[in-house]
Amino acid sequence: MIDYRSQLRVEGTPRTSLPEFVVSSAVRSFDGGERCGDMVFVLPLDSGRKAIVVIDIAGHGLARAPLSSAIAEAISEALRGDASPSVALQGADELLQTFEDESPYAVAFVAVVHPAVRTVVYASAGHDVAFTLADDGRIRHLMPTAPMLGIPLRNHACDATFVLDPTETLVVATDGVGDSRPTGSDHFFGAGAAARAVARSLRSGSDPARTVLEAAYAHGGDYLADDAGAIIVRLRPRQRCLTADLQFHPLGRPCRLGASEHGKKSFTVC
Repeated sequence: MIDYRSQLRVEGTPRTSLPEFVVSSAVRSFDGGERCGDMVFVLPLDSGRKAIVVIDIAGHGLARAPLSSAIAEAISEALRGDASPSVALQGADELLQTFEDESPYAVAFVAVVHPAVRTVVYASAGHDVAFTLADDGRIRHLMPTAPMLGIPLRNHACDATFVLDPTETLVVATDGVGDSRPTGSDHFFGAGAAARAVARSLRSGSDPARTVLEAAYAHGGDYLADDAGAIIVRLRPRQRCLTADLQFHPLGRPCRLGASEHGKKSFTVC
């Protein structure tokens, strides 16, 4: 005889589920436009994974947008084919070296995020401003794993892996943010100022990527010498509720809760 028991969860009772992927991104050309050599985007992959791609082509302005788009498509195609971030960067490097361009160089950051286990696998080609910011202010720098793209050297990119804790925010910005400085000054905006801008934004509830770009612009004396882009990601704990319907299951068998929902949403304070 099978012993049955009711498993009741009242509506409004929270139940922890998969983390929510929360992202904020922004790009600004040095002259105030939106199309330029910098590109930041999120690419949905299978199994609930998300790829984060940040590209910074040498030079600035609208004229660099076609080259940036071509590199972005090459990286996206590789990732959709289940390539690792380092392999995707190697392919982009090989493509970049085929262009007849006076400055066929780029720095790039590619990461694959698996929200279910909070792992991040990334490869960074000469990218400087990439770090995690904890709620208590601690910064964990994500060091480059390969040289910049397009240089006449063999690119032996490799992958690095880390866990993005619930209290951490992933921050990646292009050189136009990190290198922003007042005319005639060597006081660069850098990762530290970017972290402070993100922290202020999280406290106030404003858009963190735009806050970073606005802060870098103000730091440079209301001027950007280069295109600028930023992407901010957090895996926020998601809470789910079940209705108060009685669900009967054999003793010892787990209650089936159904599939979780995933999606890109605007950035809000955790």
